Amino acid sequence: MSFLLRRNLPLAWAGWYDSFDRAVESPVKQPWVHLGDGGAADINNLQELHIPSNYLTVNGGGESYEFQPFTPNWGLEFEVWFPVEGLAAQGFSTYFTDSWTKIGATFQNVVGVRLMHAPAIGGDVIQVAEFNNVMSLNSDRASWSSPVGYYGSALRLKIWIENDEWLRVWLNDNYVGSCMITPSFKLGPTRRCVRFLNTGLCDAWMRQIDHYDRTRSIPSVNVWNALYYDDFNRANGPVDNGWTQVGADAAIQNNSWANTGTADGCRGLVRDTGVTSGKVRVEAVAGGNNAPNGTVTAALVACSNSDATQGLCANICSNKVYISRFSTSLGGSSPTFTVFDQLTGGVSIASGDLLAFSVYNGVAWLEKNGIPILYTGNVHGVVPQSNSYAGLAVARSSSNISNSWNDVRIYSGI
Repeated sequence: MSFLLRRNLPLAWAGWYDSFDRAVESPVKQPWVHLGDGGAADINNLQELHIPSNYLTVNGGGESYEFQPFTPNWGLEFEVWFPVEGLAAQGFSTYFTDSWTKIGATFQNVVGVRLMHAPAIGGDVIQVAEFNNVMSLNSDRASWSSPVGYYGSALRLKIWIENDEWLRVWLNDNYVGSCMITPSFKLGPTRRCVRFLNTGLCDAWMRQIDHYDRTRSIPSVNVWNALYYDDFNRANGPVDNGWTQVGADAAIQNNSWANTGTADGCRGLVRDTGVTSGKVRVEAVAGGNNAPNGTVTAALVACSNSDATQGLCANICSNKVYISRFSTSLGGSSPTFTVFDQLTGGVSIASGDLLAFSVYNGVAWLEKNGIPILYTGNVHGVVPQSNSYAGLAVARSSSNISNSWNDVRIYSGI
């Protein structure tokens, strides 16, 4: 077991790794501790952390340790043997919470990643959930089918946290998915500790664990080079000026690009950036002719093909945002959007806000006034990075009109 601490002010990084390569401990000793009900774990003669079944727990009894990362960008990786089977719903849960070493620790507003064996709801699945405490579910955030069956497999789980609010999951080197942590459950200093709960009817055996600070996935602003700017400050009418508009009923209105006409549908405005690396950024100021509303979305568009039938969007409403891919024409009456991640609470978009949609090394994120508010990953698994068009979209639905765009800037990344 080792604890590595590197101080290089103003940064402080921590990392803790345990391979359990020591003499038998029964029960396991500090820095591990057993919390709550159920039997305590032990380190066996095979150098594994043996975690007993606690299927009938009433207070989330399980193992934890005192160390945790220092920065908002961190990761957890471990390998576990969890030979779960049968018809009963069972799980092995990883909870992120406050540390038992903290005086007055409450173990509230807990974020959990659960390896669930649940034949009634699809077999072996990976779930992300938020709990008022370790036993009181608040909401399910995401659920994915496991890429491997749990019984008979060594399970290597990797979890990355970005800015204490965006969670990504891999299992056995397969990217599973990502989701946002709701604002009231956001992690942070003294709330990055790990607690394990085995609610399987079988015991579990952990082979190694690594909990560490890491560099962030979002690059600095220094990676962006300006390619193009348009403020739309010219006569009402067609945009021209190198743009390709997809769909009718949109034009320059009052020095902004806006929906026009009375037909429902979406309209796109794209241009070739020449960027085939998938490193692109689109910035635009919301508003102008039309303010954001809570019914119809406008969008920032990246990694689109030339006819705007395939690409990525950051969809904007006044009270929600989401990152999606589109797979039919942006100029159609009802484009097909597949949502990756979304934020539907605690967000407000108004005229004058600067929105920025960036894609870099397969990660896409949306910023409001320079602050990231939504992320998603592995976007080039479904949209090619070689798609070189970028731009904007506006829409109309049932007499409601999306916000217009006051200006737009497009950047390439290095």
